[in-house]
Order: sequence, then structure tokens, then C-alpha cells
Amino acid sequence: MSTVERPAQGDPTTTGEPAWLRPEDALREPGIARLPARDRPDGPVTTARLRRTVAAYAAVAGTGAVVARLAGRRGAANAALGLVAPGAGYLSGGRPLAWAGTQVGFGLSLVAWLGSGNIVAPAAAWLGSAAHAGRSGVRWRGARTVVPAAAGAAIAGAAVARERAHRRAIERRAARDRFLDERRAAVDVRVSAASAPAPEAGPELTPDELAHARWVLDRALQPTASFEGFDKIEQFQTSSIRYQLTTLGHALSTMQFARTPAFHGYLSAAQRNMIRKWEERINWSYWAKESAWGHLRHNPDPVPRDNIMLTGWLGYQIASYVSNTGDDCFSKPGSITFRHPRGPEYAYDLHSIVGALVENFERSDFTLYPCEPNWIYALCNGYGILPLPIHDRLFGTDHAERLLPRFRRGFEDEFLSVDGRTVGIRSSLTGLSIPAMTSILSDAAVIWQLAPVFPDLSRALYEIVRHEWIRIPADGPVQIDMKGWDRIDTGNYQPVPATAFAAIRWAALEMGDTELATRLGADGEAQLDPVVEGGVKHYRAASTLSNGALFGAQVANPAGHRHRVAHGLPEAWATGPLLDGCAYPDVLVARAVSDGRDLRLVLRPGRAGGSGRQPLALKRLRAGARYRLTGAVEEALVADERGEATVHVDLDDRVALAITPED
Repeated sequence: MSTVERPAQGDPTTTGEPAWLRPEDALREPGIARLPARDRPDGPVTTARLRRTVAAYAAVAGTGAVVARLAGRRGAANAALGLVAPGAGYLSGGRPLAWAGTQVGFGLSLVAWLGSGNIVAPAAAWLGSAAHAGRSGVRWRGARTVVPAAAGAAIAGAAVARERAHRRAIERRAARDRFLDERRAAVDVRVSAASAPAPEAGPELTPDELAHARWVLDRALQPTASFEGFDKIEQFQTSSIRYQLTTLGHALSTMQFARTPAFHGYLSAAQRNMIRKWEERINWSYWAKESAWGHLRHNPDPVPRDNIMLTGWLGYQIASYVSNTGDDCFSKPGSITFRHPRGPEYAYDLHSIVGALVENFERSDFTLYPCEPNWIYALCNGYGILPLPIHDRLFGTDHAERLLPRFRRGFEDEFLSVDGRTVGIRSSLTGLSIPAMTSILSDAAVIWQLAPVFPDLSRALYEIVRHEWIRIPADGPVQIDMKGWDRIDTGNYQPVPATAFAAIRWAALEMGDTELATRLGADGEAQLDPVVEGGVKHYRAASTLSNGALFGAQVANPAGHRHRVAHGLPEAWATGPLLDGCAYPDVLVARAVSDGRDLRLVLRPGRAGGSGRQPLALKRLRAGARYRLTGAVEEALVADERGEATVHVDLDDRVALAITPED
């Protein structure tokens, strides 16, 4: 395995921070950001899109209302009135049942638009109903007055409600600003990721954690074309297999960085497998359809335009793996190739995927860019921004330094509400958002995502969530103010809050709120039906996606995500000896850490009654050096000319193994 060459370090700041973590002008108020002040309900880009949408609708509806009057009783009057509102032509034609059916059909078309970017569906439902209504004459002439008046009243009412909601939001922002001022005085959390203590490997994985790790590894280590144990429901929204791949991959990369940084072997192989599985058509062929009905063109290539639900999620998964391991296998041209059995293939690598992210961010007026055509999700963009600083750190580029200030402005202006909530989704075409997608699940996920790049903003958002919507009673489960989407497992759409539990726990750990994280772990054990079968644990009430997220949240360390993205492996971890090979599931690695010279392992058997004598392949030893062994069958070893060696352990129970140079 070849490794990434680390770029030479430039002139570091006094804090040793990456350039993109340095304040743009002067030092920000430390620790907790202020909520951005805004005079209008939405940012400038969103406001412009909303005005354009209202103007376009007014022009179409006004034309329809005028033509409806000029056409008298002819069918053209029904068709024209149908432009004012979906199915309105049927009211004019005296067909109330057809009007009711149109409302159902149009509602379903909006679901299709939201779920897969299908802009054709609502346009076809609206215009198709108008055209069909025009085939019969007018029977209710009053509709030409009632329908436009109702439409105008609805627009005016929405505008009034929007202004009222904005005034209430300003009041909430003021109250939250006062609360954040209090927290700012009480909490000393610096803006810089470098202010957090240097990362240390967490405690060894417990037998319970190892059992859950096996559930994730069993899915990751199967052949790349196999998806046994994955949920297969649909491939457009959150239950898609691609999201399961990424979530399981993040869980494994989190475990590697937090608990076993000196172990590659089957753990790294599992992550490579999860990345390779993206090449299977089930995980990217959806884009040909979405491009056709969302962009109105045939373009099966899933990378160049929009589709951050592939470029962002996969890009971060690859970047995390490369950062943890130094493996450059995905840096080679064509190392990720999307192949169609009867068509062209689309060859990419980490560099070109990051390049596509950069181009899309730069091209978008919002900076954040769409998942499904025309729909921008804050959560997807939270993943999509993270490969940039990792790529800069590993390959000496300047993507993050150039784009992060713009990304932050775009997020704060267009995807942060006036009162400090994450706007989960917004239409890039119309500027509209869906209030139900603003939830504690979305807040928590974005808090964890933004912690490495905007730690002060992430901290402020967490303080608000923690203060207003979460209570920890002396006894019983944590009380969380969940609404709608929060109570749904996004991996299988079942009414179980497993995804929210995982997202909140992951955010809590990142922020150092170990009390909340621990209590949420206990709640998961009590509510999600854990089961252990053959030494493998999972939560039966949770989806594959949520099982992966729950495991990742379980094995993370405080500030671990910030360290992993902003700084990567400490030098000792990146260059010291490592365990590179052992049999799975015979050997379960509970801890693997190096100080740069030695190697310390904690191993447990994966077989009931013990796994017997097991060989361990070691790498990155000093060539020709002699090492003392504690806990192995052998008492000493001499590394070969490549710095490699094999030792053996009798793995009948827990074994602590130390490999220490004699000099």
C-alpha cells in the first residue's frame, strides 16, 4: 500500500492553526459565536428567488384570470382559470370531484419533486389539469372571481404571516443572544480547533462495543457487489443504500481515529470496501433519472453537476479514510469508476471529486448546492464542505481557505433562520423551504458537521439546542422536544427516534457534553431493543443506517471530529508502528496506539471459548531493529529490512500486548 506524501508545512501561525481557521480580520469573540443579525426573514439570495417566484406566479395567474374573463363560457376560460391554481378549471367547469382529485394528484407530484427533484411532475399535474378542464364549457362563472380572489388572499396572507413570524423570530433571537452572552461568560471554549487538547486515543473498546463493531464490520467486509444486511426500500431518499454505506463508513473511521489509530488490517479493508460499493449501479444510477426530470437533460454521470448527496457524502468518506490511513489508492486517476454495463463509464478519484465540489460551490449563488436537482439540503452540504480542508492538509491545496468564508456566509444568510435554527432544505429554484425539515435532528447533525470548520458557530447552535429542547431528569429517559421528522428512523421510515438519538449523541460528545451522551446511550439500550447473537450486536428497532450512526456516536471522543478533520493524525500515530494484519473475526482489536516508537494493543477473541494462537502482522517498525514483547508468545522480534514482522498471541481471553524498541 503506497501512502500519501504529506506536504511541507509553510509558515505556521503562533497557534499552529490551519489557515482557514484563522479569523478573517481580527480575533472573534472567543468560544461561542453570536447569532447573525438580519433585517429580513431570509438572506439576499433566498429573498431574490422568492420575489422572482411570486412575480412569475403573479404574471401567470394574472394572465389566466384576464383570459378567463375574455373567453366567456368557452372551454378556454376553464383552461385559463386552471393556470391560477391546480385544478381550478374544474371548479369553473362544475366538476368538484375532478378538482378534489387534482389536489391529491398535485400533492403527490410535490412529494415527487421534493423526494427526487422531479420538476416535471408538478408542472404536468398543474398544466395537464388546466388543459383537460378546457375540454368542457363553463358552468360556474363565479369561479373567475372567486379563484383569483382566493389566490390573492392566500399570497397576501402568507406575506402577513411571514412578517409576523419574522418579528417573533427577532424576539427569540434577542432572548437567545442574552442566553449565549451568559454562556460565553461561563464557558471558555476557543474558536480555534487547536485550543482543544491534543487528541488521545480513547479507552479500549468494551466487549459490548466490539460486538456492535462486528455488526458493522460484517456488512462492510462482504464482497462489494453484495448488500446482505442492508435495508433495501428505495434509492432516492434517506433509506437509500448509499447513505447506509456512508454512515457505516463514518462509524468505522471514527472508531479508527478515536480508539485504534495504530490498526489498519481488516478495519481499513472494511472502509475501502464501503467506498468501492459506491461503484455498484444501485448507488449511483438514480442520477440519470433525476437529471432527466430535474435538469431536463440526459446525463447519467453523477459527479459534475449538483448531486452533493454523492459528491459530498462519498468525497468525505474517501477523505476520512485517506486521512486516517495515508493510503493513496483513491488518489489515482480512475480509482473510483461508475460503470454502466451497456454504456460509458465515468472515472474519478479523490482529487476530481473534490474538484467537482469546489466547482459546484463556486457556481452556486447560495454557495451551498443541490442534492436532488433544485433542492439544497444543509445536512448534505455539511458533509460536502469537509473534504476540502482534509484535501488541503494532505495535498497542499487551498480550497478551504478560499471557500470556507464564502460557505459560512452562505450558510448563515440562507440556511440559518433569524432565531438560530438550521433551515434543513431550500429550493434553489423558488427559494421556498419546508418548515418541517427544521428539526432537532437536522440541528444536531449540522452541529457535528460544522464543528471542525466553524467551531464557534457550532458551539452556539449546540448551546441553544441543549438549553431549549433537551432536559436530563434525575431518573428516566432524556426529555427531548422532538417534532415530526425527529421521531422517524430515516433509514427505514419507521416511527422510532433512533436517528435523532444518534445525531444528538454524536453532537453532544463532540461538544464535550459527556453526561448527555452517556444518558442517550442508556436510552438507546432501553428503547431500541438491543440483541446479541453469536457475539454480534445490533438494535432490532433501528435501521441499518441508524445502527451505524449509533455505533459511531458510541465510540467517538470529545472534539474528535474537529481533530480528525482540521489536524488529522498526530505525527506519532501517523508514523509509529502499527498492526496491519490479523484474522477477522478471530482477533478483535479493542485498542491500538503508538507513541511513534512503540505499539500497544488490546485484543479480544472473536470466537466463543477463545480464538487460539493467532498471528499478527506488524508494519512501520524500524528496519533491523530489535523489539521487546510483552503479552505475545515470543519475547522479542527483529524487524526485517522493510520494517515488518510477525508475532503470535494465544487469544483465549483479553490480551494486552506491548511492542517496545530495546534501544
